[in-house]
Amino acid sequence: MLGRLEMDVDQCITEYNELSKRIFGEPRRRFAVGWSGKITAKFSSAKLAEEIRKVTAACPGVSPDDLFNDKQEHKCRVFVCATAKETGSTTRLRSYTVPGELDVNATIVEAALATSAATTLFEPVTIGRREFVDGALGANNPVGEVESEAMNIWGQRNLGASVKCFVSVGTGVAGISPVQESARLFFSETLVRISTETEATATRFLDRWRAEYERNRYFRFSVQQGLQGVALHEWEEFGLIEAATAEYLRHTEQRVRLERCISSLLDPQGTSYDH
Repeated sequence: MLGRLEMDVDQCITEYNELSKRIFGEPRRRFAVGWSGKITAKFSSAKLAEEIRKVTAACPGVSPDDLFNDKQEHKCRVFVCATAKETGSTTRLRSYTVPGELDVNATIVEAALATSAATTLFEPVTIGRREFVDGALGANNPVGEVESEAMNIWGQRNLGASVKCFVSVGTGVAGISPVQESARLFFSETLVRISTETEATATRFLDRWRAEYERNRYFRFSVQQGLQGVALHEWEEFGLIEAATAEYLRHTEQRVRLERCISSLLDPQGTSYDH
């Protein structure tokens, strides 16, 4: 929405809230595993595609059937992550071309579907002869993907020396949980948590970018308390999400960091990357 459809942040929030209500309001089945033991989608992928097409069609000068990478210059380069079903590896679907990198010929809608196809919630997405599932399985925190992609684009091995401001926005800290001994709980809880972790990735990245962090060139914002129990499809918890976020930003530490981040972004010198 921000990068390819060029919406502003307020538009994104409004559209996402409404889209979530329509998509997750009526699950087509209660359980994500069928009688045969095969994983099935709880929500309609066709409904998701229909709603994404509506959002896209409402944007001036944009058609849902337009390519995600239409070979045109846009205000912001953007990529989304999806997981290749055939190999389990993370694939970047781009709105721009990187020399030497293969381009997945996806439409705007296909790219949105591919990165949203969370296992148990939606069906895999077919693009050409390829199948994709949720990008969160390999890059729920895509900070490393952003770093690698920036090096692909600008060919710099030491990005920290030239980055003006690197902003990472999380979806809330999940908290600390033990590894389950029960086989059922291990596969349903522990394995899912390990595959979609975000804060451990953020910590490792901060270790590498400590110098930029100390120079106010790297910022990570993620609500510390209140969102641990909110699942991806629980759109009715928007009030809780808003309240927890407001409480997080109200703390002096976060206010100071936010002010420093804004100052860094407003600095006319240097280059800015965000995700």
